[in-house]
Amino acid sequence: MNGISFMASFIARGRLHGVGIGSSIGEVDEALKADFIEVIDEEYGTLRRDYGFVELYFSGGPGEWVMTSGMIELHRLAADDHGMAAEWRRDTGVEFPEYCSWSELKGELSRTPGVPELDLRPQGGYLEYRAPETKVSVLVVDSEEGRDDCPGRGDVWSLSLG
Repeated sequence: MNGISFMASFIARGRLHGVGIGSSIGEVDEALKADFIEVIDEEYGTLRRDYGFVELYFSGGPGEWVMTSGMIELHRLAADDHGMAAEWRRDTGVEFPEYCSWSELKGELSRTPGVPELDLRPQGGYLEYRAPETKVSVLVVDSEEGRDDCPGRGDVWSLSLG
């Protein structure tokens, strides 16, 4: 699957490889067979899993971790010297582009069944397109900068769930 179709499905369903808010850590382990770095904050009862350019957040505690949110940090792929996109493709079968314009993603959304209404909110240098039904937001660069080691004007910066 290509990353743009994957992101459109994520916006439409609020699910990442079948998991989303409320999924147990065991369900996430079954769905995502990818390497990650795990950081636990015992004081606040939170856990963060960093899969490179995808991050998932949990609350609870050992044996009770439940997913509370997640992010696809697409901007990290613009300067991907660590092979994050290749590793994700190997582990999940999804191939993400180095950059993705909002117009490309919007075009894919128009062909995706069940896409909820998106609300637009300016966010100081970004435009946030929010799907309240699925709790997914898309941040789009709204500056005059062109593409380089970061996405440029009109490119998707990140997608977040929560």
